[in-house]
Amino acid sequence: MKKSRLLFTFSSALCLLSASGCGGGSTPRPAPSVTLSASASSGTVGQAVTLTWSSANATSCAATATPSEADWSGSQSTSGSKSVSPASAGSVTYSLTCTGTGGSASGSKGVNWIAEIKISSSPPPGGTVGVTYYLHSVPCIQGFPGCVCVPTLSGVRCSLRVSGFPFTASGGTQPYAWSWAAATGSTLAPGLNLSSAGALTGSPTMAGNFNVQITVSDSASPAIQSSTTYNIAINNPLPPEISTTPAPSIGAVNLPYSFIFTAAFGVLPLTWNETGALPPGLALSADGVLSGTPTATGNFPITVTAQDSVGQSSASQDFTIQIGLHGFKATGNMAAARSKFTATLLNSSKVLVAGGFSGSASLATAELFDPNSGSFAPTGSMGAARFAHTATLLSDGKVLVTGGEDVNGNFLATAELFDPASGISSPTGGLATARSNHTATLLKNGKVLIVGGDGPGVELSSAELFDPVTGVFLPTGGLTTGRSGHTATLLNDGKVLVTGGLGGSLYLESVELFDPASGSFAPAGSMTTARVEHTATLLNGGKVLVVGLDANANGLPAAELYDPSTMSFAATNSMPSPRSLHTATLLDNGQVLVVGGASFFTSGGESDSLSSAELFDPSSGTFAPTGSMGITRRLHAATLLTDGKVLVMGGIDLNRNVLATAELYQ
Repeated sequence: MKKSRLLFTFSSALCLLSASGCGGGSTPRPAPSVTLSASASSGTVGQAVTLTWSSANATSCAATATPSEADWSGSQSTSGSKSVSPASAGSVTYSLTCTGTGGSASGSKGVNWIAEIKISSSPPPGGTVGVTYYLHSVPCIQGFPGCVCVPTLSGVRCSLRVSGFPFTASGGTQPYAWSWAAATGSTLAPGLNLSSAGALTGSPTMAGNFNVQITVSDSASPAIQSSTTYNIAINNPLPPEISTTPAPSIGAVNLPYSFIFTAAFGVLPLTWNETGALPPGLALSADGVLSGTPTATGNFPITVTAQDSVGQSSASQDFTIQIGLHGFKATGNMAAARSKFTATLLNSSKVLVAGGFSGSASLATAELFDPNSGSFAPTGSMGAARFAHTATLLSDGKVLVTGGEDVNGNFLATAELFDPASGISSPTGGLATARSNHTATLLKNGKVLIVGGDGPGVELSSAELFDPVTGVFLPTGGLTTGRSGHTATLLNDGKVLVTGGLGGSLYLESVELFDPASGSFAPAGSMTTARVEHTATLLNGGKVLVVGLDANANGLPAAELYDPSTMSFAATNSMPSPRSLHTATLLDNGQVLVVGGASFFTSGGESDSLSSAELFDPSSGTFAPTGSMGITRRLHAATLLTDGKVLVMGGIDLNRNVLATAELYQ
């Protein structure tokens, strides 16, 4: 009995210690559990989200992330918290697996990481009171409104002028969909505005240094933001500075006058005022236009000031308004804009205008100016388009047109005759040598002397004679020096004086005389200075006035006289305005009208065109200003009409526009 009781007690103890128990059943061990949470379901890269977890019935835990993250991996305690922050944006699943005697369990939590916003634009530039803020050019597509395209060596460049500074950023929930604002408490310059799209625009109205905090936000909830503080300096503009060039044009009594004063700097618009006695009939408007019809001659000193829109005043500037007896008045326009063309007075008192360069093409068209109506009307075209040619009125009233150049740079040997009776140009015998920029002079025997000019790669020394009877050109004695851009003037003794020009890349001062009796040229001394693109005008007394800038572009001496009796040149008084590519016209009163041109001429090109004109008086040997043209011109034409007026037409203006306008000096 005792033995059996002891066996029972021992077996009972074994059952209690065994995991499965006794009596035919089993008792399982409890499985682990895991709880994992995140402080936020989304976060910004560079900031942190806290993961918190706990587990039961677990002896160990391991962390993993998809995609993998260095700050959530490996063994972890069975409960705790940890901050995580990935290096890049995207969705990350954080997982925790815990293991115990009853097995293992896992929990996970997803966090969407958003890239932080960074302001990427450079600091905004400073500005000027009254000036549109940050006016600049941006590329554009040809045809877009306001898009301006210009040819370049590499193609066509198109740009659009826009204003305003664009702030830029990167990151956030929706790229390129940020909202911008100036933070409360920071200060934008008065007159500037920041749009929600990030454009800083306007015109500042106050000078100073303005500290402004610019904040950009995205569309997340809560919004992700970034801020940067900038200092924007707004300066006062320079006060207006009145321009003294060009000087006010010279007006003429009883002819319309207009001149616009200009100034640099200042905030537009400017308000203009003057003190002093203006010429009777003229008035100065608040916008700086001096206009009207003067009724008295004389010199009228005035003082002009300008005030800008923020109240800054210019220094006073003195001017003298000159009103003379004669000046220019606009007349009808040509049908075509032309430069380097010819204008020939016909026996009918009309003027034949032929050929020229339009700015893009050589012209074959011709037109007639009628002094009675003051208008131009088309007439028969030439057989060939040409510029830098010559046109000479023959003894029978027809006009001989010779040589020239086409738009492709080809030198022409063709010639044609314009018949005013029929208005038709017909071919005649060709030149022996193709040439442009040559001269053509009607000799006393009725023949036409063609001299020099440009040929392919060389200035020509050859000359030829056109015989109207046979319609044929025949060579005659040649120049001793090839030249173009020279002059040829018929003297009273029938000889032809050839002066200056360009020869072998040199500006020439040499002079030659053509003798029709021998058909040859002979050296005839030298001018006082080398000249090119000048003029030579036969005066009533037989001397020749040579006018134009010298080869060094210094204008000294600007004019000289050739005396056939001594075959020598002597300097005369200089012109007030040195010029070349001008015209010089002998008036009925014996004076010479010098009009327009360029202020200098070099092998590299000419400078600004001139609107001024002056008169040379042979009796005193001096130049005096006369009324100015209404527009600047060079490479134009001028023709003395039978009524004593001078028709000036075409040419190229200050902005290199080829002109169709015409004016009458009267």
